[in-house]
Amino acid sequence: MTQRRSASTETSTPTEPSSPTLAGAPDITNHYTIFPQTLPAGPPPGSTFAISTSDLRREFLQLQGLVHPDKYPNGAEKQLAEALSARINEAYRTLLDPLQRAQYILREWHGIDVTAEDASTKHALDAETLMEVMEVQETIEEVGASADAEAQINALKKDNERRVGECVERLGEAFEKGVLEAARKECIRLRFWYSVGEGLREWEPGNTEIRLMHSS
Repeated sequence: MTQRRSASTETSTPTEPSSPTLAGAPDITNHYTIFPQTLPAGPPPGSTFAISTSDLRREFLQLQGLVHPDKYPNGAEKQLAEALSARINEAYRTLLDPLQRAQYILREWHGIDVTAEDASTKHALDAETLMEVMEVQETIEEVGASADAEAQINALKKDNERRVGECVERLGEAFEKGVLEAARKECIRLRFWYSVGEGLREWEPGNTEIRLMHSS
């Protein structure tokens, strides 16, 4: 007599579909890990604050070429490519600019947010720099209607570019030495000098004031 084999009563667990991945996608742990060729040591003090903008742009273009959404058909992979492309863009724009880079390092690694809503009280500008900013504003009021106003504004622009450069240099030294309080203060100063620079760029003949607006 042939014994019949009983059917198994065990229910197999269906295999869940794996999340889509893209070949060559970067490590998006933070902005620095996205660019391992340009920034292999991460943020300061593990590396210098200054970065090679040409190397950063080269790696940025390479990454965008790898994950460009147009390379993928509609579906999960395309959605992932769109998200990665946006993430790479955000990291690139942040790291490219010294002020944005400094604010990012302070916020993400040290919990110091100089752009927060209460920043005007928690991270106020030092008195000496505030006086310099006020002097620039007063100078603009004085030259706004004069015949050589444009030449004087151009001179103020050059002075401000010098201040920005010096501030970025001190900021880098503070980060590289791990002196966070100095880095915080220089970052606040840089925010104001950026704002002055933006106001000077928007100046038009006849204007007697500039509006200070801070980068977020």
